[in-house]
Amino acid sequence: MTAVFGPLRRFGLAFLLLTLSITIAGLTLTRYGSLGTALSTPTVSNAPSPVPTPPPSPTPTPPPVTARATFVIDLTADRVLLDQQSTLPLPPASTLKLLTALTAQEILPPEEIVMVQSEDEVDPTVESTMGLAAGDTVTVHDLLIGLLLPSGNDAARALARVAGERLATPSELPPRERFLAMMQAKAHELGLEQTIIRTPDGDDVPGQVTSARDLARLAHAVLADPELATIVAMREAYVRVGGPNARILSLTNTNELLGQFGVVGVKTGTSPAAGQCLVAAWRTLDERLYLAVILGSQDRYGDMRALIAWVTAATGSIPAP
Repeated sequence: MTAVFGPLRRFGLAFLLLTLSITIAGLTLTRYGSLGTALSTPTVSNAPSPVPTPPPSPTPTPPPVTARATFVIDLTADRVLLDQQSTLPLPPASTLKLLTALTAQEILPPEEIVMVQSEDEVDPTVESTMGLAAGDTVTVHDLLIGLLLPSGNDAARALARVAGERLATPSELPPRERFLAMMQAKAHELGLEQTIIRTPDGDDVPGQVTSARDLARLAHAVLADPELATIVAMREAYVRVGGPNARILSLTNTNELLGQFGVVGVKTGTSPAAGQCLVAAWRTLDERLYLAVILGSQDRYGDMRALIAWVTAATGSIPAP
């Protein structure tokens, strides 16, 4: 009997140990299986996560300028960006030559040859000039260049005289005065409400005034004319003068900002009464066209650079190179 139960007792002990090992292993797997389930299924809150609201981008404050009147407009969108005394009547100086050019160009063909008269001459030590003398012959197109680049008062007088001769009315007025009447009519047509014409060159005379808003409208009309838009964008030009003293004149634009900040025009003006004036248009990389006018400035180029920088910051439109 002992020989029979001895092996059985050993078998029973081995079986007990095996059962205990399996039980322990099962408990361990159950524990880690529960832990794995807990880790793979994180608790999610039903409350929405707060989304931070970005602060609005403030429009930068317009820069301080020395000008008495300022007007800035996005011509592409027809949207005024800055208006500081834009309807204040002020002396125009040579910015008025934009109206002289626009009016003369509608009367005279560009290829017509004009002979300069003594009444067209100016004193170069006192007035701006393109360098004409009595007896010179020059085309209307080149007179427009001399009018708009070096701001020649002699070119303004020659254009006014010849264009006035083509006008039949007012018949009681001499040619130059008929042209001035035509300039005034053109100003009315363009909606220039503060502009009063007394001379074709913009010199300081009693009663001759314009406004920054009027000049913006005038400049827009000039830029819409392909011939004049090309001229006001020229930094320099050479024109041929015929007559007894035939020669070639080298003319430089008085607008020092051309070729910078995307500037494509349009006209300067300076006189004792008007101070420093500037009408400037510039294009941007996003294909927009902006225009700014400053009248009565003490530092027109510094003022204009500040305005262009302000427009860039306010709109994100970067000036073209």
